[in-house]
Amino acid sequence: MLPLSVCSDAILQERLGELVLFRKSLILAFAAATLAVGASPVEAARVTPMTVEMAPTGRGSTARIEVTNSEDRNLPVELRMYRGDVNEAGELTLTPADEKFVVFPPQVVIAPNAQQVFRIQYLPSEPLTKSEVYYAAVTQIPVDLDPTISRIQVVMRFNVLVNIVPEGTKAEPVVTSAKALVRETVVPPDERLPVDQQKPKTVTERGVEVRIENRGTRFFAAGRTGWTIAGTREDGTAFSESRTAGRMSDAIGFGLIPPGGARIFFVPVEEPLREEGVSIKIGE
Repeated sequence: MLPLSVCSDAILQERLGELVLFRKSLILAFAAATLAVGASPVEAARVTPMTVEMAPTGRGSTARIEVTNSEDRNLPVELRMYRGDVNEAGELTLTPADEKFVVFPPQVVIAPNAQQVFRIQYLPSEPLTKSEVYYAAVTQIPVDLDPTISRIQVVMRFNVLVNIVPEGTKAEPVVTSAKALVRETVVPPDERLPVDQQKPKTVTERGVEVRIENRGTRFFAAGRTGWTIAGTREDGTAFSESRTAGRMSDAIGFGLIPPGGARIFFVPVEEPLREEGVSIKIGE
């Protein structure tokens, strides 16, 4: 089976969506943080927690994931495990890894306004010397539709980040480069507007581009710690700003960097800074 490649750091912030086409039925899988109007997937179900840390052996090798069905109808769901590989751009490749875990139950129908607890247990094949990244994909199972009728069926998919962390491992983040820049990003159209008004727009942002390597043996969450950003304004005056872990999470999400990996992050900064001379301190 080919790996599933997903180009979105939103997954590292805990959730993802995908688009699949079936004959005359179009199934849309939404990220849980999108589409907050109407009968959205956010309202239909809730998954907790969205990040899990497990040990490779012992009591810590088991975790619980709870799914709540907030609808007034049955919700058929399944849970599958994937190995996660993250590149510097934050693009995630998911490869099936069901053989690495015991999942119970693998599939279930959740009654209206009820909860279901899934239990996952890691199955070590050999001793681990560094942490590994997996995702538990909780997916709504689409129901059979009349093939003679074209219709849209909305389904949900939540990806729970699962880190398998051996005892004694440690993250070692190292900032290898940092520079100020101005970038343009395309913002998708607002789906709440009438169709004829749904137009993407280009937004210009000032900020700093930072490359961080994790030279340790444990994953590093760059968005779960404070940063201090320093540099020189375009007028020659000094600039320094400390940001809390909460602000960094808003800016870059979880910011997952696997052991031995690296990530490039863009952090918005309103001040106009000179390109060179930017410094970043993590954990400040």
